[in-house]
Amino acid sequence: MTRRLVPALSAAAALMIGLPAAAQDFSSIGTQYMDFGSSMMSVGQMNNVLGSTVQRGGRTRSTAARPAPGASLSAQRGAAAANTRYRPSPAVSSRVRGQFADFVAKRDPTNGDRLRQAVQQKDLLGAWEKHVAVDGLRRGDVADAMTAYWVQNWQIANNVPFANRAQVQGVRGQVAQALGSNPAFARLDDAGKQEMAEVFMLNFVAQGSAFSDANARKNTTLSRQLSEAAVARFRNEMSIDLRQLKLTEAGFVR
Repeated sequence: MTRRLVPALSAAAALMIGLPAAAQDFSSIGTQYMDFGSSMMSVGQMNNVLGSTVQRGGRTRSTAARPAPGASLSAQRGAAAANTRYRPSPAVSSRVRGQFADFVAKRDPTNGDRLRQAVQQKDLLGAWEKHVAVDGLRRGDVADAMTAYWVQNWQIANNVPFANRAQVQGVRGQVAQALGSNPAFARLDDAGKQEMAEVFMLNFVAQGSAFSDANARKNTTLSRQLSEAAVARFRNEMSIDLRQLKLTEAGFVR
């Protein structure tokens, strides 16, 4: 089964209930080179985690063992699941949501009140989960949140509308292995993992909503700006060129 790049995005649909311009408003956020939460995570750690997942010549740069192609979803999650899962806390979600509302309002003062209302009142995390469920991703797992974020940014950067479940799960395997072998990530408690995951989810919603809306309105200038912003985010923050990567059932390869 294929998943369309944020199709009218489930999250965008949720945002637009009672707020018809919300997805359009997120365009000013999606064109930002810096994500919400970039100051909340170590860029060095992200470089190590994401950079170590990319394959060269069919072999991963990570020394961690990876599941065999075609392995079941439960087998792919394997031992790394215990490291990337977390027990969610409503208090953490409330704090992250409040920080995100402040972020989007400051980045777009003209629509700040409407954006703040959308973030505070709509179930953006639930919308995220509904959208990515087709790929076997779920809330409560940092690897799932990071995977969805990375794949979507790759799609935006390369203007690729579809990614299938096998490709997404290939990336998830790479991300889970890298996180599982990262000492800094291993030291995070449940609250730290939840904060990291929900930052990825909210960025996914904002960036995907903006790109989906720009394409729906055939605004090629804005679509191009959003695409270039995705490239710049990964190049500047993570030293990864999204346009040099190929998405396969084994994950990302150069």
